[in-house]
Amino acid sequence: MIFVFSGTGNSYHAAKMIATALKSDMVEMAAAVKYKRKFYNAEGNDVGFVFPVYYHGLPSVVEEFLETVEIVKPGHVYAVSTCAGESGKACDQLQEILGKRLKVDAFYDVLMPENAVYYEDVPDKDEAKRINDAADVTIGGIIESIGKKDKGDFRTMVGSDSFDEAREQYFDFRNTEQFIIDDKCIECRICEHVCPEEIIKVYHRKPVWDEFQCSMCMSCINMCPKKAIQISDVTQNRGRYFHPEYYFWSLGVKPPYKYEDFKKYDEGYRF
Repeated sequence: MIFVFSGTGNSYHAAKMIATALKSDMVEMAAAVKYKRKFYNAEGNDVGFVFPVYYHGLPSVVEEFLETVEIVKPGHVYAVSTCAGESGKACDQLQEILGKRLKVDAFYDVLMPENAVYYEDVPDKDEAKRINDAADVTIGGIIESIGKKDKGDFRTMVGSDSFDEAREQYFDFRNTEQFIIDDKCIECRICEHVCPEEIIKVYHRKPVWDEFQCSMCMSCINMCPKKAIQISDVTQNRGRYFHPEYYFWSLGVKPPYKYEDFKKYDEGYRF
């Protein structure tokens, strides 16, 4: 059983690789929060948590999920954080929230492409592929380690100790009023469809964020086919990134598993 949260597909891809190799089921944490699904019986099977790192810690929806979830009869328990730089204290935060309810046996982190277009430009297509190819090798090693039931902290990118300051910045930044819809919007509703927290609704042909705050996963801004969603004036001239596998899955289409199968949508990496 793998609990996953993903905005533009990095964590989804990692979770999918692990789930496929270890024959595990996947559970979306954002959906579990929205529909108040809190109890899970692992029946002795391994339990994994796969998630991105935001501001040196957990996405807010992952925090919310962990605060109330009850998992009984777990086997080996592990956590995998995906990040574009430092993995910070996300795994430590996860264990702190779970407390005595669930002991995590192993922690891992994986370097994957940047998607925080509000912070800096995303990698171009070739760089994204290079990073993702290297990430697949790392994930392969994690799969092997999980299979052997290794215990310990195997993270290599923990980095900065400015956790408290970063989390304060994250809380302040999560205001959805900063999203702007420009005149390139074609009313395709993709943003509404791909939002993992399901808080974007199209009213009068334009997207509206129904909540004051979100996790800021950047799914909407990165997957808009016309780059019609902006954050203030900083994202106008920046690229967009999403993992190709995630694009098809999030739109309800059977995803290609290899980059070779994605050639028709090659510009999806960055446009």
